[in-house]
Amino acid sequence: MRHPRMLDTLTGRWGAAWRDAAASAAAAAIAWLLAVWLFGHQRPVFAAVTAIVCLAPGLPSHGRQAVGLMLGVATGIVAGDLVLLLLPQEVLLPHGLSLLRVVFATFFAILLGASFGQPPVVPIQAGVSAMLVLAMGPETAGIVRLADVSVGVGVGLLFSQVLLTPDPLQIIDKAADDFLRRIEDGLKRAQQAAQRQDSAQADAALGLFSNAHASLAALSTAIENARHSTRWSVRGRLSAQLVDAAVARYDRGATRLFARSLLLAEALSRGLENAREQIPDGLAQRIAELAQRCADVLAGRPVAPGEPLPARLPDDLSWRQALDHLGAMEGLLADLGPMQPAGQGTSTFIAR
Repeated sequence: MRHPRMLDTLTGRWGAAWRDAAASAAAAAIAWLLAVWLFGHQRPVFAAVTAIVCLAPGLPSHGRQAVGLMLGVATGIVAGDLVLLLLPQEVLLPHGLSLLRVVFATFFAILLGASFGQPPVVPIQAGVSAMLVLAMGPETAGIVRLADVSVGVGVGLLFSQVLLTPDPLQIIDKAADDFLRRIEDGLKRAQQAAQRQDSAQADAALGLFSNAHASLAALSTAIENARHSTRWSVRGRLSAQLVDAAVARYDRGATRLFARSLLLAEALSRGLENAREQIPDGLAQRIAELAQRCADVLAGRPVAPGEPLPARLPDDLSWRQALDHLGAMEGLLADLGPMQPAGQGTSTFIAR
């Protein structure tokens, strides 16, 4: 059992990383060749390494990583040069690379890098660059390295901003679809619970709704990544308005839908366990229709607004709450449905 699971885990991780790995390999080779051609550097390792750091898998924003790396390298070189200038060698320990210089250069480089309020790559690269200036000298790790890093950053930006920029709308829609499928599965189980009047099935529906939390967290991450894309990529900027509209649809509505689904399952479970009053007529059918609304949203079909509550509400509080949560979820799913035209005579819709 353990080996198939491990293989599935590795396969999933490889599937998520292979595109960035291929882009990193190609960008490293191109950055190496460009540094040789432009500057005549015999071994432009820093150019290739920079391209890899910019395009490595798992980064929320490759463009922001590239800009932060360049800023960190420049900060570290300046800090290292200042330490070499202000702390003469004869004042320090005569053991090759001075420990005092290492302490001062690393401390001030990281402190300066952190002052920009950018991602961790900035202070990390600042500290590393300051160390390299002390170890290799400003001639090798100063302007020469900055030139190589500039080439690597340029190639990384070319790949991340132009050639391989993901569609921010697809990032959001893929995560939203996974979330809605989990909600749909929970509703189908809740419909079975109401139809069979089985509290165990209601508890199972509550478990399915609870499992949707991971998909909700993934949707929140996708929204943040899409927002980063609109600020740090050319493709993102071109689709910024559509991304803002998609974010407006899912940002709060998905969280409310998740909360209402949990409350619905809890009310259904309490009503079936207490059995003080017979389950309202048509409740199972209404839950089934709600599951169909999820399917309609997933398919990009229009979703009708929620139905009004019955004229006569049940006496049991649990059933009244269940009907209230059903109505709220119907309205939320209607809001998550396809966008209407963006203006008179236009046909601008959120792509799904």
